[in-house]
Amino acid sequence: MYLDTLTHLSTRVLSFVQRRTVFALILLLELLLIGIALVFVLIGPFSGDTDADTAQHPRVIYLAPADAYAPNLYLTDLVTGETRPLTGAEHGIEDYAISPGGNQIAYSQNNADGSADLWLYDLETDITRPITRCVAALCSGPTWKPDGAQIAYQRRDSGSGSRVWIVDLATLDTRLLFEDPAILGSDPSWSPDGARLAVFDPGAGEIRLHEFAAGEITGKYVVIASRQGVTGYFSPDGRQLVYPVLVRGALGEQFYTHLELADLDTGIRRRLSGPEDAAVEDSLAVWSPDGTEMILARRYLDARYTGGMQLYWLDVESGDVAPLVEDAAYTHAAPCWAVDGTPGNAQIIFQRFSLVESSAQPEIWSLDVESGALTEIAANAFLPGCLP
Repeated sequence: MYLDTLTHLSTRVLSFVQRRTVFALILLLELLLIGIALVFVLIGPFSGDTDADTAQHPRVIYLAPADAYAPNLYLTDLVTGETRPLTGAEHGIEDYAISPGGNQIAYSQNNADGSADLWLYDLETDITRPITRCVAALCSGPTWKPDGAQIAYQRRDSGSGSRVWIVDLATLDTRLLFEDPAILGSDPSWSPDGARLAVFDPGAGEIRLHEFAAGEITGKYVVIASRQGVTGYFSPDGRQLVYPVLVRGALGEQFYTHLELADLDTGIRRRLSGPEDAAVEDSLAVWSPDGTEMILARRYLDARYTGGMQLYWLDVESGDVAPLVEDAAYTHAAPCWAVDGTPGNAQIIFQRFSLVESSAQPEIWSLDVESGALTEIAANAFLPGCLP
């Protein structure tokens, strides 16, 4: 009896001690995990380049190879230099647009039957999905609504002109921008504030800025005369628009383009390229992130003449112009701003093409704004886009 009682008590004591030991070990493990978490919060990861770090690097997207039948989308990290393909479309990519948040790309993918559909690529998941079904039609020129919920694009049906459509990304429902299908339109561009959608009307030879309220078109619009087939370039706040106009003052009967700036609140317009007989040809303008400057693609038509476009700074308020990238052996195009939020760490990405090499292909280069250093990003590539 005594031995039985002693054995029972010993078993209970041992069980109690084991439970206490397990509890202590669990408590110790929890304290250790809390300590590790505090270390990460206070000093960050121990070492290495994490995904979060890499996501903050400025990155550039472009189409390559330029000399191929079917170019595809590629991405290059401007800090590490790492390059990777994003798409492998058999019949190639026509064009693309980066989402406002920089995490998705809408692109126009060519099909075997000659049509083209819009697709989405998610940079965070590497997942692609179609968002239109353009039977016997070419769908291209995507432009994102600033809230990322919709994409406007142009659709050209066989034997017909282009019309502007909108696709809702949540439902994939598509609809014409205008109820009247007879209204043509191309090169849609949404203003950064979402208040306007610019559309080029090829029949009238004009840009129409359609107003939106509560996500719907109001029927009100502003007309800007322009025959270049493009809708221009909105300022970062969406309240101004730069657009091309045809002139021929400096070259007699030969036409060339100047740029004008329209204040969409006041209706005031002014010539950025100077008077009509100014001996310059300006083809495009890209706004700086703060809206105080632009990058111009310009060539002078006087003693400073160059065969190709060069890049210049333009101060929006004063109109002063200064050289940015000048090399008479090349023509330059498609500039964009690559920034990562670090003061003084901005780069300008652009495309250039040799005018003196018979076998030349376009190249993607970067310009360090602070140091002026030029660096090649990709050869045999074109149409760069900077991720925000």
